[in-house]
Amino acid sequence: MLYVTTRSKKDAYTAARTMTLDRGPDGGLFIPYRVPMFTQEQILEMSQQSFGKCVADILNVFFGTKISGWDVDMILGRTPFKLKSMNYRITVVELWHNMDHHYSRAIYSLARRLHPDGDIIGGAGDWPQIAIRVALLFGIFRELLRNEQVNFEKPMDVAVPTGNFCAPMAVWYARKMGLPIGTIICGCNENSAPWELLHRGELDTGVVSVSTNTPEDDLAVPFGLERLICETCGQEETLNFVFSCTEGGTYIPSERAFASMRRGLFAAVVSRDRENTIIPSVYHTNQYILDPYSALAYGALSDYRARNGSSRSVLLLCERSPICSSETVAKAMQIPVSELSKRISEM
Repeated sequence: MLYVTTRSKKDAYTAARTMTLDRGPDGGLFIPYRVPMFTQEQILEMSQQSFGKCVADILNVFFGTKISGWDVDMILGRTPFKLKSMNYRITVVELWHNMDHHYSRAIYSLARRLHPDGDIIGGAGDWPQIAIRVALLFGIFRELLRNEQVNFEKPMDVAVPTGNFCAPMAVWYARKMGLPIGTIICGCNENSAPWELLHRGELDTGVVSVSTNTPEDDLAVPFGLERLICETCGQEETLNFVFSCTEGGTYIPSERAFASMRRGLFAAVVSRDRENTIIPSVYHTNQYILDPYSALAYGALSDYRARNGSSRSVLLLCERSPICSSETVAKAMQIPVSELSKRISEM
């Protein structure tokens, strides 16, 4: 499979190149030359395979490798995620069941298997990390389809924190490739660039980020927005965005571009104070403990439903265990960290 960049489609790059470079020579982010598409029949056929085989098949499409389902099972284990049901048709997918209690371990381990002879890019926004997220989403939806928790007539919304916009873009690609995904709901902290762009139709690229409870999301302008703009609006609009970023000015997409980039996307800003309210509230109603990042996604989901009156089922992606932010979570719940650890183990 070949790749181009968000800033030029004249030169093509191999999958191996995307494993070792965060950006192309022109400064653009790598994107597929053609996004692979699957029919409903093909996806249903995948759902009859093992989790590892399903993930391996998608990774092999992206990177031209020949890893097997057994390879994936050996790296991640047979059940690297857990599905938990909550009230109001919400299903939480916990992607942090590993030694680090963090999704990044799974990404790094799979990336090492895909490219064992070279240096792996460590940045959270490079293409392999998005591609691995997409492959794992196929594995997760395999489970949801088998359990009849989702079908193609009734797609499932997906709620994620924004960060560098890597997670929302992975869901965007998975939906484009054929998974039954509805609206992608993006939770922003006080660094609200995705909300500014998707709701107001403008983005001040010269702002300075502020510190919050979710430091990995403390980006004034998530560079992954460049991928969204390119994939939905084209290269010319992307270059307008890049020029605004270079000048530190305000990016204002054309009316047509604005409509294209926000189609099927929703963003909401969740303040630190509200985050600290969501965590204990969800625990009291569901006996479930959210980490601060997942609380952003949950808050955005609540806003989306309040605004649109939607009752469609939702998948809430949780990439970190609450133990990774134990002091913040314990403070929000007004309990000692030792008690928090005990409650997490009982979930």
